[in-house]
Amino acid sequence: MARLLDLKRFFSGEQPKSGASNNTYRRSIYIEELGEPDHVFPGNGPEAIEVLAFGRDFSLIDPAGDGFVCLTNGMSDRRMTVPSNAGEDAKRRAELMWYVREPEPNIIKNLRWLAEYPFIDDTWLGFGHRIPMSWPPVPRSEFRTFLFLTPIIAPDQRIADALNIENDEVAILSVHLISGIEYDFIKTAGLDPFLDVLDEHDYPPIFNPERKSYV
Repeated sequence: MARLLDLKRFFSGEQPKSGASNNTYRRSIYIEELGEPDHVFPGNGPEAIEVLAFGRDFSLIDPAGDGFVCLTNGMSDRRMTVPSNAGEDAKRRAELMWYVREPEPNIIKNLRWLAEYPFIDDTWLGFGHRIPMSWPPVPRSEFRTFLFLTPIIAPDQRIADALNIENDEVAILSVHLISGIEYDFIKTAGLDPFLDVLDEHDYPPIFNPERKSYV
């Protein structure tokens, strides 16, 4: 019954009221755009992050074809600590999305850790932010730096447009891994020139741990 009530609120444009299930509300929006999830990785504990994996045919933009959209469901329950000088476009709530070939345990583990990161370090994540790691976080990849962008695929953009928690807009940030040289390039040349580099190399939407550095 609670799921039906939340779906009615979603289709009527009504935001979840205090005490309603944000988890169910978000999931209803995800399902409206992506269909039913193929895999559900439930969180453990009151603030643990659930991860949903939705199968997708990427063949129109990726010759390799099938993959998954992995999406957190729970990060936006809490507001991030956004500084006052961050600008009007900065959002205090976010969920993370990662396009992968398979929803492997390491991918899910990294998504959960990244979703907790702003609350561990009392900070925030937004478009263009980077998190350099001391070690490669994903097997078979030498890259150590996470880069956060926004989705470019229409259904994923619509999820970001629809989500609203307690009158806060919710950012959907897509997760990427970049090389140390690419990270340095962004620091010296800026993000926009690096995005141009990605375009020049037909950067694949689905994460490829064997990708070589473009810089």
